[in-house]
Amino acid sequence: MGTAKKRGNGEGTIFKREIKGKTVWVTEYTIEMYDKNGKRKRKTIYGKTRQEVKNKLEKIITELNTDTYVDKSKVTFYDIAKEFIDTAYKMNKLKESSYSRKLHTLKNISTHYIANMELQKITEKDLKDFLVYITKYSDSVIAKIYGIVNNTFKIAVRRNILRYNFLDDQLEFEIPLSKKYKNKSKTVSAFTIDEQKQLITELQNANKFRYKYQIFISLFTGMRMGEINALDINDIDFENKIIHIRRTITRTFDDRATIGSYTKTVNGIRDIMMDSNVENILKEYLSSEYYTANDYNLLFCNSNKECISTDTVNMMFKYFCQEHNIGKGYDVHQHMLRHTFATRCIESGMPASVLAKIMGHANVSTTLNVYCEVFDKFKKEHLDLSYNYLKENGLTVDF
Repeated sequence: MGTAKKRGNGEGTIFKREIKGKTVWVTEYTIEMYDKNGKRKRKTIYGKTRQEVKNKLEKIITELNTDTYVDKSKVTFYDIAKEFIDTAYKMNKLKESSYSRKLHTLKNISTHYIANMELQKITEKDLKDFLVYITKYSDSVIAKIYGIVNNTFKIAVRRNILRYNFLDDQLEFEIPLSKKYKNKSKTVSAFTIDEQKQLITELQNANKFRYKYQIFISLFTGMRMGEINALDINDIDFENKIIHIRRTITRTFDDRATIGSYTKTVNGIRDIMMDSNVENILKEYLSSEYYTANDYNLLFCNSNKECISTDTVNMMFKYFCQEHNIGKGYDVHQHMLRHTFATRCIESGMPASVLAKIMGHANVSTTLNVYCEVFDKFKKEHLDLSYNYLKENGLTVDF
C-alpha cells in the first residue's frame, strides 16, 4: 500500500488500495449529512489515478458548498412514500380511516413499475408514463395519487436524494384528468317523479325490508347514507324538529365499517329541519321491530348491534330496485336518493343558497356546479311561466 497523502481542511486523504488484485486510488470523506442512527455519513470514492480521485472529491466539495450535492441512494419511491405515511400516522396527524385510505392509494401507485424504482433512477419519461397510467382512475383518486407522489418527491429533495421535484414543473407534469368518464354523461342521476312515486309505494308495501327507513330518510332529507348510518339516537330532536349531523361511517384497516368522529367534509357538520314527513318516518321506525337499543347508541344498527356500512345499504337498495323494476334496476345506486332530493327541491323553487346548507356543501358554487342542468331547466320553466303570465295580461309586444 502506498503512502497516504493528507489533504487540508478536513477533506480526507488519498491513498492506494488493493481491490480484487488491482490497485486503485481511494479517498474517504465525511459530509454534513446524517444516517438514521444520527451519525454523520462517510463516503468513499475510487479512481484509477490520484488526480481522478482528487477531481471527484473537489467536485463533491464544490457541490456541497453550493448546495447542489445529491447523496447517492438506492432508496425506492415506495420506501419514502410508505415512511411518510407511517410517520404521519404515528405522530397522530392521520386518523385510522385516513391512514387506511392513504395506504390504499399507495397500493394503487404500486401497480406501476415506478413505485419500486430507485428514486434517483426515475426519469421524466418514467414519470410521464406513470401520469398517463393513472388516468384510468377517477379524478378524485388521481388527485390523491398525485398528492402522495408530490410529497414523496419533496421529501427526497429535502433529504438530498433528488436535486429537484419533477412536479414543480406544472407545464410538463400537471395533474392528469381521468379518462374513466370521458365518454360518459356527467349529468346528475336522479329518479323521475314517476320513478320516485313507484319507489315510495314499493317501500311502503315492503314489510320485511329493514333498510327502507334509511332509504326514506335519504330520499326526503338529502343526507348521505354514511351520515344516516352514523346517527346517534340523541341526534334526533323531536321537540325542536331538528336532525344533528356530526359524523359519518368510515372504514378500519381491515375494511370494516366503523363510526367516524367527523363528517365527510367540514361543512358536513350541520343541523337540518325535519318536516312532518321525515318525523313520521323516524317515529314509525323507532316503533318497529328493526330499532334495537345498542351499546353505541346508534339509531340504525344491524342484527349484531353494530353499525351498518354504506355498501350494505347500497347493495340491498340495488336488489330492491331490481326486484321491483324501479328505474334502471340493479344499475341504480343509493346516492341517487340524495340527488333526487336535491332535484325535487330545485323543481319546487328552493334557492341554491338554502339547498347548499341542507346538502352540506362548502359553498353555493358547489351546489350550482353539481346541479347546473337541473337549475338551467328550472330557470327555463319559470321564464316560460313568466312569459305566459305577461302574455295573458296583455303585457307583451306584438309587431
